[in-house]
Amino acid sequence: MGGPGRFSRPYRSAFYFLTGLFLALNLGGVDHSCLDAADSAYLISADAIAGGLIPYRDFLAAHPPLLYVAGAPLSWFGAGVIPFRVFSLLVLACLGLAVWKLALRLTGRDDIAFLAGAFTLFAPLGIYFSKLFIQDSLVALLAVASMALLLGQGRRRLAAAGLLCILALLTKLTFLPLLLVFILYVHRFRRPELGLFLELTLGGSLLAVLALELLTAGAYLDDIILAQASKGYSFANFHEGLLRIWQIDWPLLVAAAPGLWFAVDFLRRRHAPGGLLLLLGWLAAGAAVLLTLFADGHDTNLYLLVEPALALLAAWGIMGPAGRGRPAAALAMALLLVSVVGMVSKDRVLINRSNAGDVAVIADTIESASAPGEASLVPGCYALEADRPVARRFFDQFLWEEKYRRGEEDAQRLFSGIEQDISRRAYPVVVFEEDRASLEILDGALADSYRRTYDSRRWPPVGLWTPKPAQDGSSSSVVVLENPVGGSSTGDCLL
Repeated sequence: MGGPGRFSRPYRSAFYFLTGLFLALNLGGVDHSCLDAADSAYLISADAIAGGLIPYRDFLAAHPPLLYVAGAPLSWFGAGVIPFRVFSLLVLACLGLAVWKLALRLTGRDDIAFLAGAFTLFAPLGIYFSKLFIQDSLVALLAVASMALLLGQGRRRLAAAGLLCILALLTKLTFLPLLLVFILYVHRFRRPELGLFLELTLGGSLLAVLALELLTAGAYLDDIILAQASKGYSFANFHEGLLRIWQIDWPLLVAAAPGLWFAVDFLRRRHAPGGLLLLLGWLAAGAAVLLTLFADGHDTNLYLLVEPALALLAAWGIMGPAGRGRPAAALAMALLLVSVVGMVSKDRVLINRSNAGDVAVIADTIESASAPGEASLVPGCYALEADRPVARRFFDQFLWEEKYRRGEEDAQRLFSGIEQDISRRAYPVVVFEEDRASLEILDGALADSYRRTYDSRRWPPVGLWTPKPAQDGSSSSVVVLENPVGGSSTGDCLL
């Protein structure tokens, strides 16, 4: 068995094989899917940056820019969404490797570390979101890598951890509770280096915000703060979110319960209070993030920040009794079997989750119904596959619907402008998700001017509308927008 920080060759070889298997299984299922409205938002935002637009200044964005910016070069490959899907899988593979390394630092045991990394790779929610181009897996990777560096020695490792913290804050603000845990850890166990860590994390983050404010002409903080403040609150969303987490991730949660007891007992006996603080702080930060499920539009992807901690505890809960030679070894093996079977199957093949057939139909319809360069009111993924811009630069249903419900003037103007365009049949194709408020807001104009021509067969449920035939039987005219990339020609509420 390898010592602390070092892996024995059999476990190292086995984990590299497992990571390769994970990538092979998932890369084999990569296709032109459009699986989530938030996913579409990031895809089209990255594409907009690649086209020369600046987020916050030129279009509304609700989160810090790192994932948008990282995605911009992927648009240059010209392969639709596939580069984004591959990027997401590589991030998740690196997350598994990082958890494997962190677990060995904490436990000094190859078997627990191996199982923790394996559970991270094949965790239900991890696989469920692995095809989506969203920030949460990237934030989790940066968090785990930062923890592994903090547990090491030397100012270089601490400085590297601080730089990763800056990147995490530039990815999503859900990292803030975990940053507070890191600061507490450095204050308690590495106090001589506290000044350096604070200068890097807080000072560097403030400088980054200042730079973004200047680049976006003061729009950055307005977008970030007002987008979050505009959300409504729902106890039902909180309850349903936690229920979905339990339904999908229950094998990890069941095995993690005894794992927490073993972890606390082990780290106490090993006199490793630093590791215990980071582990418990990680769980506390995850709980704090999950409290934001009260906000409408927040979903179970928030849990991805803490799911690797549950994977580590689940591995501890399964291997802890077996490692001590207790009679519970048989129970541990049963838990392992149930966890693995539950994580990989879950009554549906999460690895191959796809609605590529719907994407093909909608993309073909956009292609056949619209002239080159003509804008359509379509979620980002479909627009990206059909090489058509989204009308009005970028329309993020999540944000604008919330702002509309709260009566904000800019959102009222936006939907008024879109409704006028729909009434004039300005868009050759309109696509909306079934459960979005946009359908309710624009229902009258759609019913008068458009006919429903397609319903998706797979999740997410979307409908496709094309203009109704003109009263005289001829094809209805389509108003071509003069500047589809920069905004609509009507001049109404450019984002």
